[in-house]
Amino acid sequence: MKKQTPTNVIVVLGAGSSGQAIARRDGAGKHIVLADLRAENAEAAARVLSDAGFEVSIATVDVSSRQSVHALVEAATFIGSITGVIHAAGVSPTQASPDTILKVDLYGTALVLEEYRNVIERGGACVVIASQSGHRLPAL
Repeated sequence: MKKQTPTNVIVVLGAGSSGQAIARRDGAGKHIVLADLRAENAEAAARVLSDAGFEVSIATVDVSSRQSVHALVEAATFIGSITGVIHAAGVSPTQASPDTILKVDLYGTALVLEEYRNVIERGGACVVIASQSGHRLPAL
């Protein structure tokens, strides 16, 4: 009987172009879990990556909710060993109120790092993507 090869998993939070680009670069031979607040965004990104030959699953996540982030961690670890996390979910001052920006961009990032720190494999990495939007607009 052939021994099953362990599955390495990359989790991408925020299914936009930045997360997809990093997943393409580092996702060869790994299972990619695409998670977004909007299922239709994750589905569209999954189609693009699947058509390019990547193995992809999708999930819905609200990074400002500990319960939602934890559920994503559980779903991803069920698939395999977490070797990478790409946190590209966020909102800008042109998209959301200051309260929402703090919940998503600040608190959400802290939640993601806290939850994945407990499960990421030795030698794994977490990349956090941020924008320059806050520097182009007046202070909140």
